[in-house]
Amino acid sequence: MSSISNSKPAPTEELIDVELQVSSSPLSTPDPSALLRYYFNLTDGETAIRDEEGVEASSLQAAVISAMEAVEELRAQDLSHSDEWQGWRLEIVDAAGRAVQSIPLDSSASH
Repeated sequence: MSSISNSKPAPTEELIDVELQVSSSPLSTPDPSALLRYYFNLTDGETAIRDEEGVEASSLQAAVISAMEAVEELRAQDLSHSDEWQGWRLEIVDAAGRAVQSIPLDSSASH
């Protein structure tokens, strides 16, 4: 991931070093030829930390599940830094660059 900063410093880099894995849905077996690439970008509206690698998922639903798992892992990494994520969100972006889902990183936000 790389950081693009406008003015506000991004949360500490060690907090965003999360291994993202795609969970397969128990309802269907993913077809490797049907995998789609999604990117998990972090943003607070001013600063963006872009996911340059992305993940492959069989569907948007599978990407959302993986993103939610990554958000939970970020929240659990170091509770003393949880206030650094105030106002931040993980945006799931498709291969065409469209944001298709947004998940708040605030520990107080419901999911």
